[in-house]
Amino acid sequence: MKIALLSDIHGNDTALEAVLEDISKQGVTHTAVLGDIAYRGPDPKKCIEYVRQLHGKVIKGNADEWIIRGVQAGEVPEHALALMQKERLWAYNQLHDDDIEYLNNLPMTLEIPIANDTQLFGFHAVPDNLFENISNEAGNQAFSRFTDANPRADYFVYGHIHLPFYRSVNGQSIINLGSVGLPFNGDTRASYVIIERDQDNVHVQFRRVSYDIDKACAKLDQSDYPEEAKTLIKSIYQNAEKPS
Repeated sequence: MKIALLSDIHGNDTALEAVLEDISKQGVTHTAVLGDIAYRGPDPKKCIEYVRQLHGKVIKGNADEWIIRGVQAGEVPEHALALMQKERLWAYNQLHDDDIEYLNNLPMTLEIPIANDTQLFGFHAVPDNLFENISNEAGNQAFSRFTDANPRADYFVYGHIHLPFYRSVNGQSIINLGSVGLPFNGDTRASYVIIERDQDNVHVQFRRVSYDIDKACAKLDQSDYPEEAKTLIKSIYQNAEKPS
């Protein structure tokens, strides 16, 4: 078994295309997408189409929930709320009813058996909440939110924070996939993870994939995406830094 796990595409179809091309060369047998597919990028519909064509497991992220019902006060910094609501409305208007229904029906968690006695548990942010942040700098105790939710699991995989990392906590593996479309760790390449079972061993591989950032920026510029957001998103593409 060889599983490609990706998350936080955020409507960046150029980055997603590069990741899918890389996946096609790795001998992957299964795929899983851990949410935030469409919102905050130039082509939300194409990203949903690509994800659906994978025929893998897919779960919901907070940005998918935003597309469905809007960005609400208290969920983002107050100074960013009005702009993010405009971006959400733009993304919503690019989609068809069946796209919205697809996002709405996505589950919040997934399980994948890696071996008879080895289980992977995936979710977007924390198992019971799409919006909470547990950072790469959190103490080990913070990850009990993960392990308590599924004591059977050996690998706990999530997205949301856009910062890829691996940590072992009490013999259980905590993995963040980083982001395909909006990385925040200073590396502009798209990020995803491959987990492979090789006989009795399990290997975790973090992959970084270069893509045509100029093309992604040009696509944004050529769209009718909210003008005041274009500079912000292009800056993330070009610098891989979290906006303040």
